[in-house]
Amino acid sequence: MDLKIHVTVHAYAEEQLHDEVLVPHSGNYGILGKEIVAPLRRINGKSFSIRNVEADFSIINLWDWVDERIYEIGVRFKTDPVLTLAEEFSVIQKYLVFDGLRYSVDSTEKPITYFLRLMGCKIEDTIEIQLLVCMDAGTVFEDDGIRYYMNSKEAGKHNLPHVHVDIRHERSGSFSIITGEKLSGDRIRSSDEHKIRKMIAKRRAELFDFWNKHTDGLTVDLDQAFGLIGY
Repeated sequence: MDLKIHVTVHAYAEEQLHDEVLVPHSGNYGILGKEIVAPLRRINGKSFSIRNVEADFSIINLWDWVDERIYEIGVRFKTDPVLTLAEEFSVIQKYLVFDGLRYSVDSTEKPITYFLRLMGCKIEDTIEIQLLVCMDAGTVFEDDGIRYYMNSKEAGKHNLPHVHVDIRHERSGSFSIITGEKLSGDRIRSSDEHKIRKMIAKRRAELFDFWNKHTDGLTVDLDQAFGLIGY
């Protein structure tokens, strides 16, 4: 069977639409940078056909297809240190859209046909996919080529306060806001680690304030359903 796909991309920050970063040929790529945003511009608003798929073609298969379509070569998406940020910290959220509302999919191992039947759609119908790109992934500040950021999906009672770092797109890791202890990132140079610890100590109160403003769940779909947001 063949699947017809239509992809729409929206960018948001602080629960506000920021699609200006998706304007073709614009030099504004937001905090995520050209490597992540430029391919999303190319796929935005485009229709595709996936031909000769098996009946058990799953949501996992569909999301993998989307990743490969966005960045053209899936292997690079898995290994490039910049693009890995998009995957590791869920910068790009994928949704199925039915009757104008977004639905996240938990049982991604189930075939796409299962969800189409569930929502009263036919296999011949165009499958609407929406990608939400988080442009406020928690960037706090940038200093000496070291980017400090928080993933807005992480903060909550199950996570100790911590900040992520991206060091000149070469290395990455995470550090405790409470103690400055390195939590991950074995390849970080000692000189950079010293700078990071010093910065955390200097701006610990600000980091705690930023952490406390985040929640560990994305409720944007309910907001959309209730008409509280316009995207």
